[in-house]
Amino acid sequence: MELSKFCPRCGEKTESLHGDEKKLCPDCFTNVNDLVDTPREIEIETCSVCGRMKEKGEWIEAYTIEDQLAEAFSDIAEDYHLELQYWEEDEEFFVRLHISEGKLKDFADVKVEWTEDQCPDCSRFQGGFYKAKIQLRGEDLQKVADEITDKAAELTNRNRSDFLSNMEQRDGGIDFYLSTEKMNKKILSMLREGYDPDIERSYELVGEQDGQRVYRNVVSVRM
Repeated sequence: MELSKFCPRCGEKTESLHGDEKKLCPDCFTNVNDLVDTPREIEIETCSVCGRMKEKGEWIEAYTIEDQLAEAFSDIAEDYHLELQYWEEDEEFFVRLHISEGKLKDFADVKVEWTEDQCPDCSRFQGGFYKAKIQLRGEDLQKVADEITDKAAELTNRNRSDFLSNMEQRDGGIDFYLSTEKMNKKILSMLREGYDPDIERSYELVGEQDGQRVYRNVVSVRM
């Protein structure tokens, strides 16, 4: 015969008791214990240009409030079911964490401070940063130029570190300023597959870093 269980705190009959030294019904247990330790306030940093979120030192692809809150609280209640509810009050932002495991249910309110900064990729982009330059030369270059810009956009969508920093019309052609050597190689590979261009490489000195000279790759592509 199974004996009925009663909570020693409230005296109510219960299906389960929780705790180590003093076992309580689910309601009493969460009244005197927190299921998880939650901070009173957290900070969420986003990029003011692209909207990405900085999490654990990395800029991640989380753009909506829901996605950013989910990332920010992902480690707080790993062993529990977690639902988030958020609201603004007197120009301040709050999140209520609904935490549960079986019959145990708890909640906690956390204030969120939103801050903005520029991620390194956007900072380099706005500063005109580039590591490689393609000098496209020849006749009737618009079709090739469109292919280069389309390829650059495709690469940017895959990785924000790859971007077309600038594009300038020059006498006899167009110059493309690229943020990474990897991007430069992929665009040159595309041009080799579709055309038979004459390609010549040179390097321009841009300064020194840690006592070493730093060069940019300059590629002349003649169609």
